[in-house]
Amino acid sequence: MKKNKELSQKETIEETKDTDKLETSKNNETEIKEDSKKESKKDKKKKKAEEKAKAKEDLKKQEAEAKAKSKEKKVKLTPEEKAKAKEDAKKQKAEDKVKAKEDKKRLKAEKKASAKEAKRLKDRPKWTKKYFSKFSGKEKGVFQKYVDQDYKNAILRAEKLSSIDKKAYKKPILIMIPDAFNKSSKVQYRLDKKEDGTVTQIYDQSLLTALFFGESTLFYYQANIDHRSGQIACDIAGEFNYFDVVHMETKLKYDNPDKPKYLALELEVGLSDGRMIPFHLRNHRLHTDYKLPEMLTKTEQQILDLFKTRVRQEKSM
Repeated sequence: MKKNKELSQKETIEETKDTDKLETSKNNETEIKEDSKKESKKDKKKKKAEEKAKAKEDLKKQEAEAKAKSKEKKVKLTPEEKAKAKEDAKKQKAEDKVKAKEDKKRLKAEKKASAKEAKRLKDRPKWTKKYFSKFSGKEKGVFQKYVDQDYKNAILRAEKLSSIDKKAYKKPILIMIPDAFNKSSKVQYRLDKKEDGTVTQIYDQSLLTALFFGESTLFYYQANIDHRSGQIACDIAGEFNYFDVVHMETKLKYDNPDKPKYLALELEVGLSDGRMIPFHLRNHRLHTDYKLPEMLTKTEQQILDLFKTRVRQEKSM
């Protein structure tokens, strides 16, 4: 019994010792961690202080370099050099003043021109109506400017609708014939007398046909234009290959053989799929004071020659 008690007491003492060792170990670990944290904080502070000191040093260096450069620039000038520098500065100031004055004048002129153009466009219907109130008279360039701008706008629309750009063709050929913009409109005609004595027939509404000759494809575009306002409507854009043309017919005809008022020129194109595409190249109003010099105008002849030549070349290949 005594032996058992002694053994039990020994075991208890040993367990107590082990527990004390474990607690001591834990305390040591905690102390190490705390010391590590303290050291880490110290390192961070030290590093931060070093960085701050370095930044200050760099700033001082930069300031010193800037001062050195500034001193280098401040070179003493001779009286002659000073006088020249003063004269150059004076000259530059005078030039700047003149330039500023010119720029101001130019901007004023541009503003005035812009306002004038805006007013001209606003007054366009009224001006055109007055211009066409006389059947004949001296030519005025204003109307032609309106027409040229209308054609430029139409060509841009044609390129967008046909999904082409200037790389796809060389130069468009334009044909204009008189045609009412809508059912309620009536085309007004005028004979414009030029300075050289020649006469041109113009009209306030037209049907534009634009032909874009590509290497193997013809792109075409038609639209009605109201030159009184610049409106464009009824756009048609199409294309076909020259090789697909199976029929070409040119018609030169009067609207009424007994009492003709108009002389029309048409090119009718038949395609291999059975479609017929008409191109209205002329609808000339007959007048005793104005006659066409030839059977075909230069533009009409150019279109017929170019188109038929391209088709024949494709067929012969």
